[in-house]
Amino acid sequence: MPRSHPTIVFTLFLVVFLDLVGFGMIIPVFPFYAERIGVSPSAVIFFIGLYSAGQLLGAPLWGSLSDRIGRRPVLLFTLVANTVSTWLLAYADTGLTLALSRVVAGLAAGNISTAYAYTTDITTDATRPKALGLLGAAFGMGFILGPALGGLLAGGTDENTASLTRVAHTAAILSLAALVLTALRLPESLPPEKRRQPHAPRLSPAVFLSRPALRGLLTATFVVISAVALMQSALALFSAERLGVGPRMLGWIYAFSGAVSVAVQAGVIGRLTARFGARRLAVTGVVLVAIGMAGIPPASTIPFLLVSLAVFSIGSALFNPSISGLVAAAAQPHERGGVLGAYQAASSLGRVVGPVLGSGVASLAGLGAPFVLGAAICLGGLIFVARDTRQAKSETAAGS
Repeated sequence: MPRSHPTIVFTLFLVVFLDLVGFGMIIPVFPFYAERIGVSPSAVIFFIGLYSAGQLLGAPLWGSLSDRIGRRPVLLFTLVANTVSTWLLAYADTGLTLALSRVVAGLAAGNISTAYAYTTDITTDATRPKALGLLGAAFGMGFILGPALGGLLAGGTDENTASLTRVAHTAAILSLAALVLTALRLPESLPPEKRRQPHAPRLSPAVFLSRPALRGLLTATFVVISAVALMQSALALFSAERLGVGPRMLGWIYAFSGAVSVAVQAGVIGRLTARFGARRLAVTGVVLVAIGMAGIPPASTIPFLLVSLAVFSIGSALFNPSISGLVAAAAQPHERGGVLGAYQAASSLGRVVGPVLGSGVASLAGLGAPFVLGAAICLGGLIFVARDTRQAKSETAAGS
């Protein structure tokens, strides 16, 4: 098994980064794709939801399969699938082919559970928080640079002059680069003796939820990510209506939030975890996320909004690698892929539920209400973060 060599960790960072940049490039141009082939604006949301639904199904599937056959084959296969799905998007000319490309892309994106499992394989308890933070930073950077690069490559001033196919081709090439990098530079991380044996049954997310420590952590993940997704879905409308922010300024606001999160995850999360522990950082992260969201409704200027978003982003950057590290620590090596698949499924479900909830609350109580509700939901999730996590080590020891 490869050890936590900086070259391997950095290679995994590049693989995830390239894949996420390719995904991020599609975000700003996808509605134009859909409308160009005759999909109504109201139906675009459905097609976007297909991606999340695919990821919800794919995360536990790939994570569990990687426990059985190893991480490398799963990463290679899903990167091939992602490349194919993006090229399919470039040539989509019907609603059916568009839907197929999004479902396949979502299923392939479920490989993040395998990437997390790979990271836990090659790290120790001491080095894991920093490596998971670096992986989270790859996500953040992908979402910062991807949309900007997609808009730049599309060019044009409207959907008729923009080159949307060029964006899809470039995204596919980036996924292909991630595939080649994986094939050439990432060795297998899970040796045969530590894999789930052929006769052993596949563990479903329901099995993991039966364990008190994991139940609390997975529930906390779903609750907090739902609140975060609720906030993200409402921020654009709030900023436009309350502060008069246009698309360009909104892009800079999102970039600022992402940059703060990346700086924390890539720079200080390892040292903070070593000093305070993952559980305490997860709790602190939830509190800061709640404070940041609660500070958005009274924001009357952009600087005020940025301060609130900075607090929110720091909290999110503390919570995500800490909770994933706690989840990984509560599992045996032969089941970490499945456990982290359940973790990613909980995150994906939260990203589906959050925007739906936010839309309903905003229509009933105004644009400021989703942020207040999100803050309250976060504080409710705090109960699950703190509860039962101390049992994780004892459960793991008992299962040894």
